Amino acid sequence: MKKLSISLLALGFAGTALAQAPSFEEVDANMDGSISQEEAAAVEGLDFATADTNQDGSLDQAEYEAASGGGAQ
Repeated sequence: MKKLSISLLALGFAGTALAQAPSFEEVDANMDGSISQEEAAAVEGLDFATADTNQDGSLDQAEYEAASGGGAQ
């Protein structure tokens, strides 16, 4: 039973690693160097309120990448 649990846990991590968020540049539709709440809404699973660590109403590249797991393709 323990072996089955470990295998299922490994599969869960593999599934998470395969799902990647779009890059910062892809999400920044108007190319103004920040991601608005409206632009962020297109990213499934991104919690804008939590990602906006400095609470300025937009995400800079560092905030986006920290919240999205890198945002790399």
